[in-house]
Amino acid sequence: MGIAERRQRERQQRRQLILEAARRVFFQHGYRQATMDMIAAEAELGKATLYEYFANKEELYVALLDDGLRLLDALMAEVSEQTREMPAERAIREIARQYWTYAQQYPEYFTLLMHVSTAIELPLEKVRPELLQELHQLQERALLRGVELVRRGIREGLFPPDTVPERVLAEFWIVLSGAILLARHPYRMRLMQEMEPEQLLEELVTLLLQGWQWRVEHSSSEGASSR
Repeated sequence: MGIAERRQRERQQRRQLILEAARRVFFQHGYRQATMDMIAAEAELGKATLYEYFANKEELYVALLDDGLRLLDALMAEVSEQTREMPAERAIREIARQYWTYAQQYPEYFTLLMHVSTAIELPLEKVRPELLQELHQLQERALLRGVELVRRGIREGLFPPDTVPERVLAEFWIVLSGAILLARHPYRMRLMQEMEPEQLLEELVTLLLQGWQWRVEHSSSEGASSR
């Protein structure tokens, strides 16, 4: 291995070390309370070294979001391929299970993703465009994959013909993410303590699908009565 290659590898290793330290700090203290000083101390590096890789904590947070979304994207791509020939309903249920698996296997990444979605507003003007572009590409890929699954469900009669795929995706994402957050909360309701989280997710998916199926049947009956 040449000198240039060794330096490049060392730089990548140090970058990963910084990201791992940042993930722990953000998970423990939250985005607002976390500082570059905390992250430098956690990584056992000088703060000047952090600035060689990331301009601010916003860039660090976005880099972690990118890592978390890449893991989720890889998992969803795999399950999408495995369920390609399944009925849309079975595919949706399997994807919901894998989403729960992701939250269990990568709780810190899941928490970061949820916080940026619901609790904080990142000042994105502080983040380099190339970092944001990578994040947007991952988000777009996830959206396209979900839209195609909903369209398959429309063709199979699982959803009404006039369904807006993005609306279905939003409903499932909000309900499933909320359930996972509640199930993982140390002070969750007593009712949830007596129910297995996997069972809860399965029942929530069933309720959502039943709601959409009712709309299919309702729209069909309305169409028949108008003729």
